[in-house]
Amino acid sequence: MNPISPRDFSRRDVFRIAGVAGITALGAGLLASCATTGAGGSAGSSGGGAANGPLLMDHLIANVPAFDSTDRAFAAAAAALGARNSFTSHDGDMQKALSQAQQFRALEVKGVFNYLVADASIDRYAKVLADDGIAYQNLSNRLPWFSPADPKFDGHFLGNVGGPFADESYVVTKILLERGGGAGDLILLGGPKGGLSETARRFGAMKAIEEFPDVKLVANAYTDWDITKAQTALETLLPSNPDVKFVLCLNDGVALGALAALKAARNTTALLCGMDGDPGFLAMMAKEDRIVATSAGLIAFSGVLGAVRLFDYINGVEMNPLETFIDTDAIIIDTPDAAAALLELTGEDKPVLWDAAKMSRHLNGDDWITPHHCVIPNPAETEWGPAGVNPTEQPAGWAWPEAYQTALESDGGLDALNALWESKFEDPYGSVREKTEFQGNVLGALSLAGARN
Repeated sequence: MNPISPRDFSRRDVFRIAGVAGITALGAGLLASCATTGAGGSAGSSGGGAANGPLLMDHLIANVPAFDSTDRAFAAAAAALGARNSFTSHDGDMQKALSQAQQFRALEVKGVFNYLVADASIDRYAKVLADDGIAYQNLSNRLPWFSPADPKFDGHFLGNVGGPFADESYVVTKILLERGGGAGDLILLGGPKGGLSETARRFGAMKAIEEFPDVKLVANAYTDWDITKAQTALETLLPSNPDVKFVLCLNDGVALGALAALKAARNTTALLCGMDGDPGFLAMMAKEDRIVATSAGLIAFSGVLGAVRLFDYINGVEMNPLETFIDTDAIIIDTPDAAAALLELTGEDKPVLWDAAKMSRHLNGDDWITPHHCVIPNPAETEWGPAGVNPTEQPAGWAWPEAYQTALESDGGLDALNALWESKFEDPYGSVREKTEFQGNVLGALSLAGARN
């Protein structure tokens, strides 16, 4: 057998082979030899050279399509910024995630982008990183009445990037039901029970279903956003629901699993939808009439945004406490032509669409841009309060951290900050929008429809 040199290992293999116990033994040297400098492994950047740049860690879950595209975008962004990057999967295991996080300082990791299956773990996970002086940008874990601006994180917890989860689910569900004539049996396939995105998307879906009295929700399953679990769940549910007309899937990977189950059962009539705008799903949508719609929140952009925020913080950019919460908007993809057009922009064989270097405040000062529409929310109102998508009783004596509250009350607060972000938006999706039936922003769709309460 030929000996294996360090270059034979991918950045994923380093952690998969070593495991938690061996991660330190491998050491920073081997990790550096495995760290990529971009999606295609090419060097060069506008930030000073990846070989000497800070090491950014993408700490997600392997074999989830949405996260695969996010990791590719994160790697490309790091390269564009002159940073090194690596990936490790915690496989949805919270103890594994925490154990791996405890090793990052020994590997000289300077910033971490991460998603946790259990929102409740975010406090402990963020504290581990903060205590080690590591910058942390989270994806989609937004615990009620919890603030990344809490002083205990000493500024290292940069915040959470979320999405228009409830709004996009409401819009996509309505499109699905309208295309099917507004009547029939429906099976709902969700993600991890209790997760932020799952809870919000379920909220939006149920609000839409309420508007169709002739649609009957006959079955429901949680799938942890896993394709195989989704396929198995639907295969289990189909025999007792042979006349199902709608399969409502709360993300694209789940929809791909559902499609496989429908094909295996030789069901040619049920309609389905997805959410996320993943390249693999877009390719399938362009040729499968039964796939009605998806919402392209483009989680891959969140990977780019996460890398940019980590890079800027590491390089001394002062962060606005209100930006500890950022929501990305979505484009509704409701025609095969729109799916094909978006695939032309974001397909896996295409360069990553969003230019991280132009987004960086460290590199551009006040001339930074955002190539994806974003909104800075106040989740105490939009999510956790009585009219929110995840209404939760406010703890007695709760208040925002002083820095966050001061930012709310000064310099125009959220209105001024959102106006700034709006002025920085440069839309790259014109060729897609012209082929969609649904027009306009997705964020705020529930409120516009009067369906939030």
